Amino acid sequence: MRTRFLILGFLFISFGQALGQITKPSDAPKPLTPTESLKQVKLPQGFRLELVVAEPLIRQPSGVCWDAKGNLFVSELHGYNREGQYDIEDLNKTGKLDRVVRRISANKNATRRAELEQIGTVKKMIDENNDGKIDRISLWADNLPACFGICPARDGIIAVCSPDIIYLADRDNDGKAEIREKLFTGFKVGIIERRMNSPQWGPDNWIYIDGGQGGLITGPNLSNSITLPATAFRIKADGSAIEAVSGHTSTYGFTFNQDGDRFVISTGTPGIQVAPLPWRYLTRNPDIAVRASRRNAANYNTTFPTSEPHPWRTKRAADPGFGKYYRDRYGSAESIPNGYFTSACSPLIYKDNALPGLNGQILACAPAQNFVHRAEIKRDGVLLNIQRLKNKTKTEFLTSDDIWFHPIHLSIGPEGAIYIADFYREIIEDYSAIPRYLQQQYGLDDGRDHGRLWRLTHDNIAKTESPNLASLSLTQLSQEIFSPRFWRRQTARRLLVERNAKQTERLPSLTKLTLQSKSTSETINALYALEGVNQLSLEILTYSLSHSNPGVRRHGLRLAEKNLDKFQPDYSAILKLINDPSPLVRLQLALTLGEIDDIKSINALAELAKQHLGEIWLDGAILSSLGNRPIPMLKALLKSESKKATKAQALIPKLCAAIGSRKNSKEISDLINIVSQLNNYRLQVECLKGLRKQFKSAEQLTIRDSEKDFLTLMATTGNIEIRETAIDLIRLLKIESSNDRQKRLDKAINQLSNVQNSTQQRLAAVNSLTNEKDISIALGLLAAYPTATPPVRSAILKTVFSRKEYFPSIIDAMENKQLPAAAMNAVQRTSLLQTESSLAKRANDIFERIQPKKETVEPFIKALSAKRDISAGHNSFIKNCATCHKAHGTGFTLGPDLTSEFRRAEETIVQDILAPSSKIAGGYETYVIETKDGRVLSGVLASESGSSLALNLPEGQQLDVLRKDIKTIKSLDVSLMPESLGISLKPKEIANIIAWLQQPPTRKVLFEDNPKILDWLSQGDGKATMDTIEKISGLASLKITPPQRYSSTIPNWSFKIREEPDLGEFRYLRLAWKAPNANGVMIELANDGKWPEPNNAKGRYFSGKNTSKWQAKQLKKLPPKEWTIVIRDLWKDFGNLTLTGIAPTALGGPVWFDQIELYRTEPNK
Repeated sequence: MRTRFLILGFLFISFGQALGQITKPSDAPKPLTPTESLKQVKLPQGFRLELVVAEPLIRQPSGVCWDAKGNLFVSELHGYNREGQYDIEDLNKTGKLDRVVRRISANKNATRRAELEQIGTVKKMIDENNDGKIDRISLWADNLPACFGICPARDGIIAVCSPDIIYLADRDNDGKAEIREKLFTGFKVGIIERRMNSPQWGPDNWIYIDGGQGGLITGPNLSNSITLPATAFRIKADGSAIEAVSGHTSTYGFTFNQDGDRFVISTGTPGIQVAPLPWRYLTRNPDIAVRASRRNAANYNTTFPTSEPHPWRTKRAADPGFGKYYRDRYGSAESIPNGYFTSACSPLIYKDNALPGLNGQILACAPAQNFVHRAEIKRDGVLLNIQRLKNKTKTEFLTSDDIWFHPIHLSIGPEGAIYIADFYREIIEDYSAIPRYLQQQYGLDDGRDHGRLWRLTHDNIAKTESPNLASLSLTQLSQEIFSPRFWRRQTARRLLVERNAKQTERLPSLTKLTLQSKSTSETINALYALEGVNQLSLEILTYSLSHSNPGVRRHGLRLAEKNLDKFQPDYSAILKLINDPSPLVRLQLALTLGEIDDIKSINALAELAKQHLGEIWLDGAILSSLGNRPIPMLKALLKSESKKATKAQALIPKLCAAIGSRKNSKEISDLINIVSQLNNYRLQVECLKGLRKQFKSAEQLTIRDSEKDFLTLMATTGNIEIRETAIDLIRLLKIESSNDRQKRLDKAINQLSNVQNSTQQRLAAVNSLTNEKDISIALGLLAAYPTATPPVRSAILKTVFSRKEYFPSIIDAMENKQLPAAAMNAVQRTSLLQTESSLAKRANDIFERIQPKKETVEPFIKALSAKRDISAGHNSFIKNCATCHKAHGTGFTLGPDLTSEFRRAEETIVQDILAPSSKIAGGYETYVIETKDGRVLSGVLASESGSSLALNLPEGQQLDVLRKDIKTIKSLDVSLMPESLGISLKPKEIANIIAWLQQPPTRKVLFEDNPKILDWLSQGDGKATMDTIEKISGLASLKITPPQRYSSTIPNWSFKIREEPDLGEFRYLRLAWKAPNANGVMIELANDGKWPEPNNAKGRYFSGKNTSKWQAKQLKKLPPKEWTIVIRDLWKDFGNLTLTGIAPTALGGPVWFDQIELYRTEPNK
């Protein structure tokens, strides 16, 4: 018999080899039984993990919830990574391993096959003997779209299954949900791990959902379709409402704290705080752009798993090509086998006290490294900071040595235990992150028939009560509102609100208990229960506004907004909170005041600005509350003009911009009149600049004669700054005569056409025409194109494509050979091809004639073998690529950073240059916006808020676009990169660019223009801001007010300083600093997460006078009054170190930093 098996085995191997199949490596980890897997778990003393259910009863769980009776439901997600598996199965038939260094997705055929298997299931768990372990399941709902979470509602379950949100219910109690109603549909369906997910009840009787990509949403209970942007959203459980909310995650999960603040997450950090500026507030003022904001709440990204990394991770890191590719493109955190967050998901703030020591702490899953993280949350005013526990700085809370253990979802159960959904399988990572040859060997979906649910409990867990709340009376439910068990109080609130839809019984006991409640969580829960049953009284609201906890006062303000009639006529209980000690409450007050249509609210907003402007997010809150009242607010602020400059004056230019945005002749005349009466020249300039900012096109407005005269006077006699702004306004408001306007336009066109003029003069001429609407301008610009230099040609194209009415002239110019069709990038081409049909046909005929032949690529491939000039490649990169790409510290990051091209196949880079739109990197899709005044804007979508969206543009610029100004918006599957590079660049030039790209990086930019440094420097009593005025180069510098801002462990910072630095190591520090009115300026360097000792100068530099308590190495005796470049040999000064953080320090006054960089070799000044 044994011989027979050996023969069969030999035949099977031979047959496999004959087919060219790839065998699985022997080091591939094997699955363990639940019992064996449990033995691999490590937890703090007293905590323990218990199995609830495992395969074959469940497979690949994606979420859990409990109905009002305490029945447990589990959702399943099937088909994950199947497209990658199908792709490599086809590839393995060739018998060859694909070792080309790149990151690619599965082919279309594999993707289509996988989509058929990407389905969702909801199962009801049945524990027949009440021992806490599931004995059997009921297949409650199957063949759903891929399901990413469930939550209870209306005696049923709501399942999130892109493109649908589905309500399921089993009314006949047969164990299957015969009711399957689409509450909403139309959500965009992207790659499976980036879909909407994690439905959960918020504190305010809405169900919150995140992770989606927006869509045109319809539903049987919606009165109209809703265009939902790519952000989080909330729904009413009956399908009657859906609306966007601030904050967004493209991964899995989010959570609320006891105050109602929301945290989302990304794969590289355990928590991101969403700014407490709810979307609905930001939509109230369409005249001002208030960007949605999030901040990384954790200043660390290191991890301490106990498991060994999967062998594919170790092999990828050891591969010279792939290791460098991933390190350069995604950072060391994503490239080394272990030690950094790479898969963080499903954050959970524990709002219960059944498990000792966890209340208020945040947990987060790290499925790729087989652990659950635990941290504290510390409040600093409005900011919430995540920190490791002091005695647990280098350990994780729950770890497993079982590589197949993949926790992906956390939920608090009825008894207060934490339930952990384990997506038990061999590989959970996005398959495209795995080198293809390793995908081929290890496979991608072993374990897709596995899945487990665990219960995290404790030896001293609180006593368990019956989870069945469905049979309780209203009075009993009112008492449960204050339960210490999170699930019980949340479920009690839901049931009270749902039952109130059918009956209107008064709940005096709930009111009485609320007035006695001191706890934040329970009181907020009670307030929204009372709101849900329509029984909020003035007594309750007044109590909430004077509650001892700021979180309760915040929600008291929100609830007061729907009951303002109870606070009339003086609103004193609300307005007194101007002097509230908590910035959290003051921020909410600024938002709430926008709901009060009374001059008292304007005066209160002005007072908040005068006292507290500068507190984070307060300016956005105040602006959102002004609505159609910018002039009264401006007058209120300017009353203090004669006094010492106040904090509030920073708001004035934004108010003037809002007035300009409204295009109201009377308001603009009133504003100019106010400016004319100011005695403060600086304020006059700021007001007029703010007004000018919102005019992107010339507008015919009726400005009063006296105000026209003032602008004319300023345009002729004012100082240079106010004169230029007044001249612009005269043009944009069309105050100049038609004859003067025509003379000005003719002069600009002549200046552009004159080839004797410098490039700067010709560019200035083009720029002076960008705000005009006149077909003669397009004709003049296009006529000048043939004799223009490349920068001027680029400016001409940008201007003529900025208005749709110019498109016919563009096509005429192409047909007349005045404008080469090959000069346009793909966005410009697509704009012409998607315009009015007759024009589109003419454009298509032209573009078809210039399609490159397939053999065009051959000369470029051949040039790779010839001798190349790296220096010339650098210059060509600056000239042709740097406006949108950064590499080796040069250029701007509109598109992907190209430093990582160091190890990519050269032939692949050539293909990308010649066909830039063949594959768009995720996050760099191009959006085209047509505005109501005819402008056409294109760029990469950076962010969205209720009032505006932001586009990233070439050369590092960012443009805010008000939603009210948008006519259409669409995303294009094309690149902003010119498709003509294969024509305008010779093969040798492209070969030189690639040679320069493939140099090992010698420079690392730590800071230049990147506002994320404000989040990174999360500690210190000083203040850090971005300053766009004081800068040595680029867009902005870092301003520090005393004493300092710092972080010893900045995300992805782990830079080795060595005498002879290898690849990825450095020796020299270069920075620019300035301290015009300070005693001195200092920078501290953290070595491996630790600061230098106070009495040791090793690790600190300063210039000027050292007024700190720390020893430091002095560079200059006097502080740098002007921008000064500092270059230091770090190794010579301090020896070997690993730079993980910095502390920019201001000594006795504000200081500025810019261009902080590391170099392998000594840089030039």
